[in-house]
Amino acid sequence: MAAQGTDAFVISELLIREIEAADVIVLGTPMHNFTVPSCLKAWLDHVMLMGRTIGSGPDGKFGLLADRPVYVAIASGDILSGPGAKQPDHLTPYLGTAFGCIGLSSMFVFAIQNTARTEMNELVDRIDQLRPTISRTICDRPVQAAETA
Repeated sequence: MAAQGTDAFVISELLIREIEAADVIVLGTPMHNFTVPSCLKAWLDHVMLMGRTIGSGPDGKFGLLADRPVYVAIASGDILSGPGAKQPDHLTPYLGTAFGCIGLSSMFVFAIQNTARTEMNELVDRIDQLRPTISRTICDRPVQAAETA
């Protein structure tokens, strides 16, 4: 059992170093059952490590990583936000809390909704309509190199 724990810490350290080396984080994910898919949850569990990416003090927990933009593209089978929302969105707030907990508080979300009831050509049109918003969001924010130790 000790070897398995050690292996998990090695994986965590590799994943955390990838984040530290990145100028930005780009994440694409579906919404599964109102929240985070299990594989993304496992990745988050690896990078949310007390003493490495999360600190703790008298006022509570705080992130130890230097902030950098996190761009999240979400695909949802139903409508998750805005008029006509038909399902709760536990994914977006969870990701905001998880990334914020490790120091990454600059999160930007782009969602393609109602994919289960939409024809492919209309989905492609929606993605094309979203491109200018994505470009403006990314291009209007200066990207600074992450600090390295």
